[in-house]
Amino acid sequence: MKNLKLVLFAVIIAFSFTSCELNNESTIDGHDLTTGPRIVGWGKADITENYFEDLGTINKNYPVNILGGADGSSNDKNITYTISVDAAETTAVNNEYTLNSSTGTIASGEVFDNVSIGINTGNFSPAEPTKLVLDVATSVDGVVVSSLAKKMTINFVGCQSEIGMHSYAVTTVREDGSMVDRGIETIITDHVNSFWSRSVGLWTTNDFLNGNGKGVKFEDICGTITIPKHALGDHYTGNEVGGTATTTVDENGNFTLRYYIMFSGEPTKYTSTYTKQ
Repeated sequence: MKNLKLVLFAVIIAFSFTSCELNNESTIDGHDLTTGPRIVGWGKADITENYFEDLGTINKNYPVNILGGADGSSNDKNITYTISVDAAETTAVNNEYTLNSSTGTIASGEVFDNVSIGINTGNFSPAEPTKLVLDVATSVDGVVVSSLAKKMTINFVGCQSEIGMHSYAVTTVREDGSMVDRGIETIITDHVNSFWSRSVGLWTTNDFLNGNGKGVKFEDICGTITIPKHALGDHYTGNEVGGTATTTVDENGNFTLRYYIMFSGEPTKYTSTYTKQ
């Protein structure tokens, strides 16, 4: 069991090296990983919790990890820590969450400890996302908190998009002025708040994979639309599609997608306008 813990500890250190902004290969926040203090912090910096119905209070665990330090040897003492709400950055109200405990301990021989937070799913705002920002701190001798992992943000999303429920008149303009009128289109619902259009650039989904392709992948989070990077037609990995600007759904339910398609060389930009019918 001791060897297993050492292996797990090494894996977490390796993961931390790739996910933190290191000053060089052997330091975090200026602390020497081979001879310096043991370093702890949140396992993830940014998490989103989506709930669109009242499922009561759901307890979720968020890890505080040992990120490195002390020459990589196994943890040989209990590391106590405290959790606090950053009131200046937090927009969530108290009834959206319950901090089940403000203290915790990474036990001797272990490499992480879970912080339990109650997610009050029935109390999320139906109009806008909110966020809970938590700080971790410790006063244990020989242990420091990484400034890169001191804060964790939990985003609460309770507003369910209605985009997939409607049809739209669609026009697309390429950056050189070329335009195509797509007529009336429906939207493909991928999963909650995530969608695909039925056209991309100057093509329709019928131009891809015998009609089984997809258009532009986009997300609507409380009226804010973003376009993550994805393959053209959800298939052609050599041709990338991605957003060029964040847009919003207006009061009438209309929206615009601004994106690029990367073929070879420079990306080609497009603007697709969706007018709800």
